[in-house]
Amino acid sequence: MRIKVFICDDDPDMRLVIKKVVEEVEEVEVVGEAGDGFEAEKLIEDLSPQIIFLDIDMPGKDGIELGKAIFDLNPWTFIVYVTGFNEYRDEAFDIYAFDYLVKPFKLNRLRQTMVRIKAILEGKREAGADFSEIARGTGTLEKTRLFKASNEFICLNVDNIIFITKESRKTVVYHTEGVFVTNESLSALAEKLQGDHFLRSHKGFIVNLQMVKKIIPYGRDSYELVMAHTEKRPLLTWENSKKLGLFSNLKG
Repeated sequence: MRIKVFICDDDPDMRLVIKKVVEEVEEVEVVGEAGDGFEAEKLIEDLSPQIIFLDIDMPGKDGIELGKAIFDLNPWTFIVYVTGFNEYRDEAFDIYAFDYLVKPFKLNRLRQTMVRIKAILEGKREAGADFSEIARGTGTLEKTRLFKASNEFICLNVDNIIFITKESRKTVVYHTEGVFVTNESLSALAEKLQGDHFLRSHKGFIVNLQMVKKIIPYGRDSYELVMAHTEKRPLLTWENSKKLGLFSNLKG
């Protein structure tokens, strides 16, 4: 499995340090780097790296704004901040950063973060709680919904939806028969599916609770969801998990 990494820092020496450390991990390759936020955003969209190391204070677009843009492109991207500013930690985790390293830091700390992410990407971590019974017994109203695509309406039984997310600034619906892109926003779809055993699990995801099999701890205060019918894993925040009232024993 080839894991693609992008580094964005206006200090070329720091970029070199990060590159050397992360490429010590087997099957990891730094596919691009930039010292400017605007340049980085364009390259990231072209290269689609799974992991991005970001500084905060950069010319063009700063690391927080760039992180928001990256999240909008692909909410599955692992964002790791490497910065000299401790005070932006909360803002970084608000956009679901995986980790936040404050300079100067021990190189082994960076290696550990890289190894953790690689383990997640390879699906090697142990599973957490079993979700197979999570939504059993919850009723639905009408099962069929119309979804507006580019020049047509798609008729779909909501029970067949697995999850909905944002990819390349578009709303994408994953269902048991495939995938389609809709013009509707996540917020509009969350409202449309209200009451149909769906949860806005994360800013970038709506999940069908009947499709959730397990949860796995992921980063700080968030989880991956193991779903039926797909290898993709939507995210669940700790705050949104409390809406289900099932996970108080998983904190920490």
